[in-house]
Amino acid sequence: MWIIRFILLGVLGASICVDPYLYRHRRQYEGLLENRIFNITVVIVWNCLCYLIVALPPAGGWNLRPDWLGYQSVRIGFPVIGSLLICAGALLGLATLKQRKVIGIQDVMEGLLTSGAYRYFRHPIGTGIIWVSLELPLVMRNPDGLLMFPAIFVIHFVAEIIEERNDMCVRFREQYQAYRQTTRMFGPIWLWSIIVVIILLLVGFGWSIDMR
Repeated sequence: MWIIRFILLGVLGASICVDPYLYRHRRQYEGLLENRIFNITVVIVWNCLCYLIVALPPAGGWNLRPDWLGYQSVRIGFPVIGSLLICAGALLGLATLKQRKVIGIQDVMEGLLTSGAYRYFRHPIGTGIIWVSLELPLVMRNPDGLLMFPAIFVIHFVAEIIEERNDMCVRFREQYQAYRQTTRMFGPIWLWSIIVVIILLLVGFGWSIDMR
């Protein structure tokens, strides 16, 4: 399963290597980049690859998971946290699509969006995908999926950096630079801190009970 995961990760990495060229030549490839069917297909494939990487069965099998994934607090808490994340990710994605009125790399006619979901996330759709990518291994208590999650995060971070440098910063310049100063890429640090702390507390509580 690890080989499959790394192949899928390689496909994601290769796909974002094409992005700088497309952004710099948006007018030349406008017919393709503004094609709704093309963008929907790309988005579906991208999501499927991300979720497969974290959801594939662990290489050692479900019965050989680390002991800490068997703690009662983890068995109950991880699915709860995961369910909340998938709901939040889905709602964030839907709200953003409604606000954008376009999908994928299609140009937003209204120009630079800084209200709604974009008030708190520079890349709310990417944030939603990241949340769902964390939710799946949490709900499944999949150790290999949890190990692969940082790679999914990094891939999205690099993809968004490429978009900003080759598209947003070029078209909106000073306006986007000011926006970057007030809004973080994937949302407030305090929000991510809460997610991480809750996960660690669930594991720590289970460990403390197990050690008694």
